[in-house]
Amino acid sequence: MTVVQGTLPSTEYPLPLDGDFTIGRNRRMNIPILMRTVSRKHAKIACRNGAYTISDLGSKSGTLVNDHKVTMTILRHGDRIQIGRVKFRFWMQVPDRPPPREPGPQAPLVEVLREPVVIPPKPAPPPQPTENEPEGSAGPQFTAEELARVGRTLGGTKLIAAVTRSRRVMIYKGTQASHNRVVAFKILRPEAAAKPKIVAWFVEGAKRASQLHHEDIIGPLGGGSEEGVLFLYLLFMHSGSALERFSKAAEEGTPAAKRALEALVHVTRALEFAQSRGILHLGLRPSKILFNEEQRAKVVGLGFDNRTSAAGAQSAPEVEAYLAPEQCNPNGNMTVMTDIFSLGATFYYMLTGQHPQRDLRHRIPSPKGISRVIPDSICRIAEKMVNPDPRGRYQSYGLLLHDLRWALRGEAWPHA
Repeated sequence: MTVVQGTLPSTEYPLPLDGDFTIGRNRRMNIPILMRTVSRKHAKIACRNGAYTISDLGSKSGTLVNDHKVTMTILRHGDRIQIGRVKFRFWMQVPDRPPPREPGPQAPLVEVLREPVVIPPKPAPPPQPTENEPEGSAGPQFTAEELARVGRTLGGTKLIAAVTRSRRVMIYKGTQASHNRVVAFKILRPEAAAKPKIVAWFVEGAKRASQLHHEDIIGPLGGGSEEGVLFLYLLFMHSGSALERFSKAAEEGTPAAKRALEALVHVTRALEFAQSRGILHLGLRPSKILFNEEQRAKVVGLGFDNRTSAAGAQSAPEVEAYLAPEQCNPNGNMTVMTDIFSLGATFYYMLTGQHPQRDLRHRIPSPKGISRVIPDSICRIAEKMVNPDPRGRYQSYGLLLHDLRWALRGEAWPHA
């Protein structure tokens, strides 16, 4: 980025190829701007897999891109950014061509061609397991055909990276210039699309999911069919899943327990809303809880048939670890307590960083056995959630939320 108006004109700030770059009045920001019109933490530029986005961090005066206030938007070559009274120009350097220079104060301002600059994405991190792929596996190896889609546009979405795949779907990271947003683009894999029952699973699940409008539920933003490919897209969650965020919970101790408790409140609210619409999840586990840039937990997968008996599904030990005892019984009765058990098993992982191990009677030990610093009030909640007998669990999300919120208020949490 180059300063074109304000303090230190013509100063250039190289942006990282991967990571975050902060702007604000705080001297610890990557670009400190010591003006009253600039908030202490004003804006953040993030780069993920070759795509740059800018987000306003709740500033008072706002962040402007091309003279329009934005909350979050994708940056393109030549964009004008204004923070307070300081204006920048965003450049993306094209290989074998020097970056264009900002015109002088007397020269006419020529608008830079808005043709997107394609930069090969960095190798993606190890994919997160989804659907019924074993959690903890090394992740899938993408085929040449799947990787060939990167860089193409499908359904108005430019695919910029392959993220992960399961036995039924393939997920890409994509950008939608028309809406200035980054999405998770999910397509039905060709071998799955050849089976009518799996197609029905995908279409009916997308329809049900699109009816769930709640701030803690990640639902489809749209979908359709193009070039013989069935797809839907959801808002991309930049901060990963609970599987990665709590993998070292036992080492982090009490701060991780507080974060797990806060996340569980949001997830429980989402499940309570879905239940009011007659929908159960029946597939809860750490990879189904994702976090946005504000570190807020949200649930994905609601509306789809997540049972191990669903079309095209195939179970694995890492998935079965989160199933309620009645789900392991072909004649078991699925109720709200079924999801509460799976949520409790997920809570166990978020407190300990370990997949729950159960005995022959489906009993999961207390998380206290892994981490002695977890408050007793939280351990009692987790133990009640994973009671093998549905009658011994919380009988409603309202009762669970009461105890979760009480634990958040009643404990002496460290400020860190």
